[in-house]
Amino acid sequence: MTWNRKRGESQHDYALWLFNSNKHYIRNLLLLYMSFYPLFAVIEHYGASGSFFSSTSTLLISSLPFLLVAYISTFVKRYTPYIRIINATALLGMSISILSMYASLSPYQTSFNTYYSSLIITIATLGLSMSSKTLICIYISLSACTFILISSFVHKLYLIDMFLFVSSTTYVIVASGLFMVAGIVIERFSLKLYKAQKNISQEKEKITQQKDNLENLNQTKDRFFSIISHDLRSPFTALIGYFDVLLRNEKNEFKVKKSDIEKIYLHTRRTYNLLNNLLSWSKAQLNQYVFEPKQYFLNEIFSENRSLYREIAKQKEIKIIHSFPNGAQVYCDKDMVITIIRNLIFNAIKYTKTKGEIFVTAKQLSENEMEIAIIDNGIGISKEDIKMILSPNTHITKKGTHNEKGAGIGLIICNDILKMHHSKIQIESRKNVGSKFFFIIPIHADNEKNKK
Repeated sequence: MTWNRKRGESQHDYALWLFNSNKHYIRNLLLLYMSFYPLFAVIEHYGASGSFFSSTSTLLISSLPFLLVAYISTFVKRYTPYIRIINATALLGMSISILSMYASLSPYQTSFNTYYSSLIITIATLGLSMSSKTLICIYISLSACTFILISSFVHKLYLIDMFLFVSSTTYVIVASGLFMVAGIVIERFSLKLYKAQKNISQEKEKITQQKDNLENLNQTKDRFFSIISHDLRSPFTALIGYFDVLLRNEKNEFKVKKSDIEKIYLHTRRTYNLLNNLLSWSKAQLNQYVFEPKQYFLNEIFSENRSLYREIAKQKEIKIIHSFPNGAQVYCDKDMVITIIRNLIFNAIKYTKTKGEIFVTAKQLSENEMEIAIIDNGIGISKEDIKMILSPNTHITKKGTHNEKGAGIGLIICNDILKMHHSKIQIESRKNVGSKFFFIIPIHADNEKNKK
């Protein structure tokens, strides 16, 4: 973001930063000037011929309230965005108040120098601490011009004492110019310091984010190796055991029972499903999923899944019943939704007892919302476990009704995929009654829906 182009937001942030960096210094300075104002009144009384009441009332009644307003505003957070305007108004009022007092006093060099020294230092110091170089220049230029005007037209100082007029005017103009230059230099230095501090903060945030990402990747790696070392090894151990039995046949004849083939198929299918999940999970962790949503018929999506889970359900004599509107369509990434349905049905099979039932349903909720649900009459889930399942930072896995093992990443994958569809897994369950896992996906793309 370029400072000159995005001036409003950048200068606002810079002003707040400058104020927060110097607020204690500004408060102490304001207190110091308010404390010494009675002393200034005494100095004025002896430094110039005039009424003590006039000078004192000008300082304490007219000028002091401006400093009090500036001081109080530094403690009120709601005024922080307007702190520059408040201070500008306070300083301008104080300047006019003090300078107007000279109209009622006789001009002497002591009084001129005393007051203009204190006035210019006050304005410049507060300006350098609070405002931009533009405001500093305005404050000090106004102070110098007002002095010259009052000296020339009110007191006609140039007619009374030309040397006093020239020396006092030169003093004020030179002092004002020096403070303007100092203001510009300090402004630029402070701005560079602010930008450097802002860059450091941004880099610190990036480093923190990278650290968090590395920690997440490290946890992902640990979980990945844990899955490979335990869950992926178990099916292969079973397969090797079956093949060992076949190879040790004394007659070298492969008389294989159908039940053995079914077991081999079951372990192979589980291994295949686990590998699919691992690949899907790794893509999700590395943000390599290519999201390509299109319009699909539900029947087309479900038909591709049936062959994957039919045989596994058959092993437990579980009925899978499909129920969805004829011709129903959804707008989704087909491969991703197939992965979700496959995982949810495999979970339902895993936790449903022999001869149980699983319902795969679809119900249109609104013009552009379709609810897809997997409902079983299995062992159910406790409320505590549901909270853990839905938590993105925890995952649990339990053995199924036939001691089936799981990697515990199926639902994690489902939620990662559904985030791309702006959806999520929802669960309704009762212990020993059954569970309902469901999610909502759009029927049409947003632009197609709007056309209709």
